[in-house]
Amino acid sequence: MRGNALPEAVVVTAGVGMCLGALSLLLVAFSERQGDLAAVAWLEAALAVGSAVGGLAYGARAWRVPGRIRLPLLALALGLVLSVAGISPNLWSLALVVCAAGACVAPALTTAYLVADECADTTSRTRAGTWVNSAFNAGSSGGTALTGLTVDLLPLWCCFVVATLPAVLSGVAVLARTPLPRPQLVGRRKPGVLRDVAEGEFRGGAGRAERDARETSEEAGSV
Repeated sequence: MRGNALPEAVVVTAGVGMCLGALSLLLVAFSERQGDLAAVAWLEAALAVGSAVGGLAYGARAWRVPGRIRLPLLALALGLVLSVAGISPNLWSLALVVCAAGACVAPALTTAYLVADECADTTSRTRAGTWVNSAFNAGSSGGTALTGLTVDLLPLWCCFVVATLPAVLSGVAVLARTPLPRPQLVGRRKPGVLRDVAEGEFRGGAGRAERDARETSEEAGSV
């Protein structure tokens, strides 16, 4: 395996898994406090619909930004959207927030697997994908367990904020140590290249003028 891209993908995927694992339990707590526990199924459906739509839209576009940068950005977006879920006034508002957050889930997981595939050779691609999958499952289980310990100790809105910290912090940490690609200027050349081109054009023009003068003198001599 090559580079640090795989460990970064594993860390971010674990953070996303913790966030989503915590969210599953928080949706139950929110619905229970709203007096409609059956609404959990609709909230989970909103998350799934958002993930499906986000995945289709994400896959329909060719991205120039490297995957190791897109992944932490998606984790940040997921965490920031879910951080306001706890202040939703009702279940309908929470469903909209959860649906918007779900739009980041499928793209994040897809990007994590793509990064793992890019940084692994032909003999270690399966192992790299297993690392990503295991990180997500472990993060999800850990997030559910930790939320179960804090959901009765903290206000519900605070639990939502705490649940987003793994995704946000992992995304920030990876972005902080990832070198950003430098934009390439299209249509501009270095001064040395421009000077060589100008000299070549000048020499070409002088050569053509000399040939034209020689041909004119030969025609005049023949006459």
